[in-house]
Amino acid sequence: MAKNYECERCNRLNCHGECDNYIIDMIEHEADRDEFDRLFKEIPKFNYVLNEKVNAIFGTDLEVAKESDSAEKETEEFSTFLYSTNDNGNTNLYEIKKALKERETFGEGYLFFDKENVYALTKRQIVAYQVDDKDPILNQIKYYTVGNVSVPDKLEFDGSGFIKQEEGYIISPENMIKFKSDSYALNSDLRQLQILLEINRKIYESTTKRDYGDIFLLTKAPQVNPISAVAKRVKDTVNDAVEKMRERVVTLIKRNKVEDSNIVALDDSYKDVKQVTPVTKVTDYQFIWENQDDIVTSVFNFPMLLAGLGDEAGNVSKEALLKEARSSTLTPIKADTANALSKIAKVLFGDDYYLRFKDYEVEEI
Repeated sequence: MAKNYECERCNRLNCHGECDNYIIDMIEHEADRDEFDRLFKEIPKFNYVLNEKVNAIFGTDLEVAKESDSAEKETEEFSTFLYSTNDNGNTNLYEIKKALKERETFGEGYLFFDKENVYALTKRQIVAYQVDDKDPILNQIKYYTVGNVSVPDKLEFDGSGFIKQEEGYIISPENMIKFKSDSYALNSDLRQLQILLEINRKIYESTTKRDYGDIFLLTKAPQVNPISAVAKRVKDTVNDAVEKMRERVVTLIKRNKVEDSNIVALDDSYKDVKQVTPVTKVTDYQFIWENQDDIVTSVFNFPMLLAGLGDEAGNVSKEALLKEARSSTLTPIKADTANALSKIAKVLFGDDYYLRFKDYEVEEI
């Protein structure tokens, strides 16, 4: 994230649109990945629905097939491959799911396949070079680079399909698996997501910092501006002597020594205290909060039923709903995933082999 960016609306540095729509401005200003990860943790059930969607893709096992027939021996070998660990200590299945989470969140996810294991990569880690960058239609990739590399004038890949250098890799397109979608979280209705984020922040402030509203401390001496403070800021405005007195009084009155006490002790220089309660209360957001499941699942274009959320998830007669949700949502995603991963099967077993997901068993309700 740019350190000296000044918001055009509130003129604050490093705002990145938090005064209006933090998420959209983060995208436009290419915020750091860590910033996005931190933000997603603030949005209720965001990571839960993301994990549920990716796990649902693997709700049935992958199998190796040849000419429409299942290849049992190759399927067993591929299952071993999925649960084998790479040099990072992660299973190949973990890396595949990690790349799929990238696709569902940011639109693109990548897997580097070194003929033995796979490694998940983000879009920001990769630079793609076209065969002809002036072609207005075709986008044929000549090679990918990861890290700081030096590309030779005459590029030739050996049998491994990649060139490893001290600070990076040059990778052949044959060794790169790309997951891409135009239906992903950061390409959805972000206004709804922003509203849910702000409501969550409001509830957090109210439940952890005692949302008493504004407190005005009026002194006997004339003041140009009254001192306005909320909860913790009241402590910071009084002088050290009054603060020490307050702590002693609070300790005597409240034996349990509650840290965020609502007892404030003032000396003779303060003649009155006025409190103005918040105009908007947490209960005013109840409608949005009750519909948070619908908001988050709609962002991921994933039915609440398949995520185990909403009223439909508790419906005992949901067989038809499950079939419809799977056919309209999961079937195309599973097909795209299997097609992309078939590159691995062709390398491991031959060009005649491909991957597909097994069908769901009949639900008995």
